[in-house]
Amino acid sequence: MLEDSANGALWRSEAGAKLKALYIAFDVFPKPKGSTSHIASMAATLGETFGAVEVLCLGMPEMPAWQREGRIEIRRFTERRRELTGRATAFARFVEERVRALKGSLALAVFRDPWGGVPLLKAEPGCPAIFEVNALPTWELSYSRPALRGNAALRAKLGDMERRCLREAERILCVSSVTRAALCGLGVERGKIRVIPNAAQDVFFEEGAACPIAALAEGEWFGYIGSLQAWQGVETVIDALALLAEDAPRSRLLVLHGGNARAARAVARRAARRGLSERVLVHGPVGREGVAGVLRRLRFTTAPLADTARNTLQGCCPVKMIESMATGTPVIASDLEACREWMEEEKEGLLAPAGDARGWALAMRRLLRDERLRERLGHGARARAEACFARPVVESELREQFLLSAGGEAR
Repeated sequence: MLEDSANGALWRSEAGAKLKALYIAFDVFPKPKGSTSHIASMAATLGETFGAVEVLCLGMPEMPAWQREGRIEIRRFTERRRELTGRATAFARFVEERVRALKGSLALAVFRDPWGGVPLLKAEPGCPAIFEVNALPTWELSYSRPALRGNAALRAKLGDMERRCLREAERILCVSSVTRAALCGLGVERGKIRVIPNAAQDVFFEEGAACPIAALAEGEWFGYIGSLQAWQGVETVIDALALLAEDAPRSRLLVLHGGNARAARAVARRAARRGLSERVLVHGPVGREGVAGVLRRLRFTTAPLADTARNTLQGCCPVKMIESMATGTPVIASDLEACREWMEEEKEGLLAPAGDARGWALAMRRLLRDERLRERLGHGARARAEACFARPVVESELREQFLLSAGGEAR
């Protein structure tokens, strides 16, 4: 039986041995963008809840195979393989070996994908487990690995792995009601799934972060901040700016990306074809505090998600949107359920038809021209962020699910 200690962090088994949590992610951790903020937040909450957490993840060759950061112990699989299935299979063996070494000492395990989930369930079948579903591999193949899309044998194997994880996990966490609906469509009981949004880190709520991009001091800047995959839809914002360029001669667009140089060059070329080379600044990563400083200099930001299965069937909770809202910077987002769930039209931001450059141009012109509207939406966005996306709020919800899954009582 698990016993809550006086400080609410240390847990012990019936034999008196200290227990800890395990977090498994087939992701490089940390890296400049992507899942890093979320993994760090999850690991920190697990560590605070159970006193210690071990993270099993991918790493780059230059990263240490083992390191400790306070309550968090990180073990990385650093073997480099170009082929996805080979690397995933090797990572699964790495996870299984480590779980067997930890047998009997785990209060709870959380995993993000079948590559970590199946070996966990195989090596420690009695361990309470949570499946954190951002996406399923069978969903992702169509856009992330097009070369594997037609591999029927691989899809069948992945489907079997996913179904086992969904069936045997105590609980399933996801960040969007769209994702929950997709999982229910696979036969998962709705009551087993809990929707908890991504958290905005403290720096986005705090004042004082410096803006590292000097060019933002002049002109009427708005921005797109995030990765540059096709499903993110940044092309719509560029095309919309071309339509309103003459009507808003001081308007400027910052595209702040996560470091994909090839995709950044493609964005710059699109801007040049629209005659916007002097109006669009494509800039590389500036760090979390830098992003917070940039957001406070922008009139508004954009979350132009494309109308694709990645957004409409798989779902998401756009980090770019919630971080902007936390700083009090209004957002124009695509009129998709994944955005509507977390931002109310005309109260916390504006919605524009996905992929419709003219509709986006009209929304952008409204915010560029109307300072009162920007202020009102910014205040609404900040209030929503404090209520839904602040780290203490999200971590409290996560902690409740962790304790319930581990057999303790929620505090």
